[in-house]
Amino acid sequence: MANKVKVDLGNNSYNITMIEDFKDSVKRFASSTESQCMLITQENIFDLYKNQFNDLSNISNVNIFLIDEGEKAKSFDSTISIVNEMADKRFDRSSLVLAIGGGVVGDIAGFAASIYMRGVKYIQYPTTLLAMVDSSIGGKTGINLEDGKNLVGRIYQPIAVEIDTNFLSTLPKRELNAALAEVVKYGFIYDREFFDYIVNNITEINNRNLDVIQEVITQCCEIKSDIVSEDENEDELRMILNFGHTIGHAIESFTKYEELLHGEAIFYGMKCALYLSNKFGDLNNDDYKESCQLLSKFDLPSLNIDNKDIFINFVKNDKKFRGENIRFILLDEIGKSRISEDISFDQIKESLSTL
Repeated sequence: MANKVKVDLGNNSYNITMIEDFKDSVKRFASSTESQCMLITQENIFDLYKNQFNDLSNISNVNIFLIDEGEKAKSFDSTISIVNEMADKRFDRSSLVLAIGGGVVGDIAGFAASIYMRGVKYIQYPTTLLAMVDSSIGGKTGINLEDGKNLVGRIYQPIAVEIDTNFLSTLPKRELNAALAEVVKYGFIYDREFFDYIVNNITEINNRNLDVIQEVITQCCEIKSDIVSEDENEDELRMILNFGHTIGHAIESFTKYEELLHGEAIFYGMKCALYLSNKFGDLNNDDYKESCQLLSKFDLPSLNIDNKDIFINFVKNDKKFRGENIRFILLDEIGKSRISEDISFDQIKESLSTL
């Protein structure tokens, strides 16, 4: 298994590295600058690794900042609190932001880093499987508005992604299960062999076989790196990474981020996207059935879309909405995806019957 995966973006290139101890990595980066460093995390992560964080807090230029739990932490208020703290502590252009957490921490820490003094460097330390395979890679940062998810943000690349898989030992079963939505997505959109690997190893993944999980993480990182390296700013190819996300994000907004984890919403979104790919696209019945069979192996909370008109309004707030059309990701076959502008809102409503 490769120890490093390069995200090749010219001057913005960086490595995704498998590490054994996040504390040693933080110390190394903090010692690389005389300026102040902001370590952003959440209370539950701090409590789980209190000894390591207490050691880090003793480093003279490391400041630990805790944000709230959940998607509601991705707000202007949280961002303002972070940058005000940085200004108060006299952070400068050589300061570093260290994001230790899941997607919420990475998104808001990266966004704050991108706007403080027009941009300071930041490093991602993903603590969830979801963040390790997806959100920590590619430089997407952002916060939510009441009308939708990630409506304010930037593409701003980290200088490194450091993956310590020891974090997964404390990851709740529900979060591990939800994270597999993004793992399965890579097989759907890009790599049939990886899809088959997931199908053949789903039991080992659920049992937290570390060798299998590290192989999954590495393959996901390689796939996303390939896509991001070719299309950093989501002009075309990178949009396929949003398979299941148009409806998934709308589900999160419709349920006010209170009922489902992100990955659970994406599982539901992929069910709808598969239905649309089969009924209104080119996905054949055999691939459709095989895809649905894999998704059926994951436990999901119940979901009730009781007002489809309100739900569609959240779909219309999606960043992929252009004029009267939504740019929707469909599968032509397992491992091959495309962008379509032919899916209507009525068809999206119809797809909700699969939920």
